[in-house]
Amino acid sequence: MRIVLKQERKLYVIEQPLPIEPSGNASRANREAHKKHLDDMVDIGCLMLATMNPELQKQHEDMVAYDMIEHLKELYQGQAR
Repeated sequence: MRIVLKQERKLYVIEQPLPIEPSGNASRANREAHKKHLDDMVDIGCLMLATMNPELQKQHEDMVAYDMIEHLKELYQGQAR
């Protein structure tokens, strides 16, 4: 998955949490950057859910991509050792 996200230039979505929504007087560039991050996060979250087994899908269906990755790390990091 990391290879695909890197190629699509969306790897940041699983490496950085969604920034705080810009205030109403924020620059247009800041608002657009936030919207792009949010849109990319939805796309990647759907892709991640589609590749999971039904049990994991149910556990993660209400999470965004970054939170899914963090939760999966917690669940499986001990097994990787």
